[in-house]
This record gives sequence, structure tokens and C-alpha cells, in this order.
Amino acid sequence: MRAKPEIFVLALSIMGGLLLLFFSYPIAVLALVGGKGLLEALSVRTFELALLVTIITSTIAAIASVIFGVPLAYLLSRFNFRGKGLIEALVDLPIAVPHIIVGVMIVLAFSWYVGLGPLLHKLGINVVDTILGAALAVTYVSATYTVRVVETISSLDPELELTAMSLGASRGRTFLSIVLPKIWRSIVGGALTSWARAASEAGALFIVAYEVYFGKSLVYPAPVAIYEAFVGLGILEAAKFSIAMLVVVLGIFVLGRALLEIRRGTRAEG
Repeated sequence: MRAKPEIFVLALSIMGGLLLLFFSYPIAVLALVGGKGLLEALSVRTFELALLVTIITSTIAAIASVIFGVPLAYLLSRFNFRGKGLIEALVDLPIAVPHIIVGVMIVLAFSWYVGLGPLLHKLGINVVDTILGAALAVTYVSATYTVRVVETISSLDPELELTAMSLGASRGRTFLSIVLPKIWRSIVGGALTSWARAASEAGALFIVAYEVYFGKSLVYPAPVAIYEAFVGLGILEAAKFSIAMLVVVLGIFVLGRALLEIRRGTRAEG
């Protein structure tokens, strides 16, 4: 006897609901335990600087992911060429590589005496324990998300571009005048996703930028600061700093998403 569709949908809802519960339950417990110390954590000067460092490096990563990721996403979505499969694999590589190894790779690639290391050393450019190093590390682990989100450009009808080019527009002008206005929401959404992923990164930072020179001070990035609180003061202290970071990072992320949806709604009404 065939199951009723309603029972099947109910089963799907229960399984999906359990996953959502798994996502939300630890956050609820964290808020319950650490919520009382939220304002106290946000008033600690060193943690304020830690959050600022994280916001700066994550913003750099998001901007870099747009500047370099959008062209790559366009190429992958519009052209078939030899080696495309390899490039697709390289795009997804940062998801597969343990992020502690990412930290090791960034140090070797940019600050040791191989590759670009000697040149950067001569130019006086430091990577370890700097904002630059932190930005490189979090960009490596987060830019993939912008490429993959923006790659939805493939759903845009290519006839729009072909028509524009048949009328004399160059491919570059077509991209700027036809494609970008159609996909800007995907670009912003991808940048927000990369920003959030960069803000949450800890593993690579443990190697590259456990603490960074910020002005005249050495400051921990926020995830590292939380780890330091856990090791030095215990889980309860780590909880209050964790909920503080969660409020700030999710607040920025949700605000960005909300503004994007408001803009979408305004354009739809227009």
C-alpha cells in the first residue's frame, strides 16, 4: 500500500526539523549560559579590538572574493575549455584542506624563504602576525563561497549577452551593462557568505596570525581570543565572549541580508 503524500511530507519535516534543532539547540544553550556576561564581554577593551580585527580582515576577504571571484565565476559559468574540471576542483580545494594546514601553507608561501617569501622579505612585507597575514588566511578559506554563489550566473539567459554583442557591444561592455546588473544580488549574497565564513575562521589563524600587530598593540583575532579565554579562564568565560562575537557577527550578517531583501522587494514593487 502506497504511503499517503501527507505522511511522507510529515516524515521529511521531522527529519529536517531534527537537523534544524541540532543547529539551534547549542546556540540556545550558549545564549543561556553566556548571555549574562554579554555586555561585560563587549566592554572589555582587548576583546573590542579583537572583534575589530576580525571585522577588518573579514571585510578584506569579502572584497577580495568579489574582485577575483566574480570574474572566475563568470568564466566557469559561460565557457567550456580544457582543464575546466581541474579549475573546478581547485575552487573547492579550500573546503577540503584542513584549515590548520592552510595556515602552514600561507606561512610557507608568503613569509618563508621559498616562493614569494624572499621578495616580500626584501620589500619589508611581513605576513606572520599581521593584518595582511590574517586577511590572506581567511580569504583562502572563504573566497570559494563567493565563486560558487555567483556561479548561478549560469541561469541567466545567454541570449541577452549574444544579442548585445550582435549589436556591436564588446564582451566587456556586455558584462558590465547586462550581466552585472542582473547578478548584483548574487554578488552581494556571495560576499556576505564569504564575510561570515572569514569571520568564523580560527584554524588558519592559529598558525598565521595568532596575534596581530594592530596599531602599537598585539591583538588576538576574536576566535583566537575566545580560545585564549577557554584555555586560561574556562568554558564559562569563553561562553560570554562567544555569545558576544556571535551577536556581532550574526548581527552584521543578518543586517546585510535584510538590506538585500529590502532592496529586492523595492525593486520588485518598482
